Amino acid sequence: MLEHTFFWSMPASECRIVVGSGITDTIVSSISESKTGLIVVGSGFLESWKTTFDKIEGRLPAVRIAEVEDGEGLKTIDSYSDLIRVMRSCRLDRDSAIAYFGGGTLGDLSGFCASTYLRGVRLLAFPTTLLAMVDSSLGGKNGIDLPDGKNALGTFYNPSTVIMDVDFLKKGIEHQSQGIAEIVKYGLISDPTILDVLLSFKDMQSMVESQETADLIYKCAMIKMDIVSKDPYEISGEREFLNFGHTVGHAIEKASGYRLPHGTAVMRGMQIESKVLSKILGKKDTVSGLVADVSRRYKIPDIEIGKEMHQSLIDAIRFDKKIRSGRISVQAVDKPGSCKNVSLPLEKYLEVLETWLKEN
Repeated sequence: MLEHTFFWSMPASECRIVVGSGITDTIVSSISESKTGLIVVGSGFLESWKTTFDKIEGRLPAVRIAEVEDGEGLKTIDSYSDLIRVMRSCRLDRDSAIAYFGGGTLGDLSGFCASTYLRGVRLLAFPTTLLAMVDSSLGGKNGIDLPDGKNALGTFYNPSTVIMDVDFLKKGIEHQSQGIAEIVKYGLISDPTILDVLLSFKDMQSMVESQETADLIYKCAMIKMDIVSKDPYEISGEREFLNFGHTVGHAIEKASGYRLPHGTAVMRGMQIESKVLSKILGKKDTVSGLVADVSRRYKIPDIEIGKEMHQSLIDAIRFDKKIRSGRISVQAVDKPGSCKNVSLPLEKYLEVLETWLKEN
């Protein structure tokens, strides 16, 4: 068994984060000690890890386990209302906790419910995908979608505990590559040794099976929580470093009608943003080639931005939440490990981006 544990203090809360391999007993103990009244589990995961849930039910026969269909379609007002009704039926009070096992969308919904039910009950997070482990389960962002936008309703609310068992990644390996983009991001904005580790694996299979993976996830979690702790509510601008690749990445997702997955879109977003900023700032692009190398290794498909997507992509960026007074904040990576926020006139940024899209 391999296990890393650290605590992170946030405004009005403390988050215990555990990363390890084969740590079922740690998971069961955490649920047992937290007065958890409801466990929400992503579809398919309950059956795949039946032994773990048998242990939980054996120790805590009164805990209710609810299985839901995990996926972006889960983050709706209707799903929120349904889960709140389940929480009410479990008689949860202010001393209770809920836990979730699943990916980022289930985490968003569970966190939003936990933060709003009775003005807040404790939340335990057990992310089951690589993307959730290195990104969405950390930092306290929760939200649900409205018809006209992703995460249109949301809160900042940290789980009291996040436990990541890398053994969860060994089933459904074909979906885990969507977390690679966030790991690449941490290497580019903070610690280039992360990129060396990524490129040391042959493919996704070898990464998931490696003992180094827990260390890699732990390192990513430390970077994210360090940045978040300096700017928990996105006020000072420090947290904007985590947006590298996401301005264009989110726009690609929206322009595709959300048919393209998040990780694939962000990988392409990092390449495009780097190329566009190199033109605006008159500096060499040191990022896009490296991102392409990682994409090939982990079989993340390249995205061709066809002419029919150009205008949709530009329109999506015009409504980016980071725009303030006609300016947009974007992240420039001079070299792996060195990143800075750059504020640019929105129209200038879009002009160069549109020209690049037409030429490529």
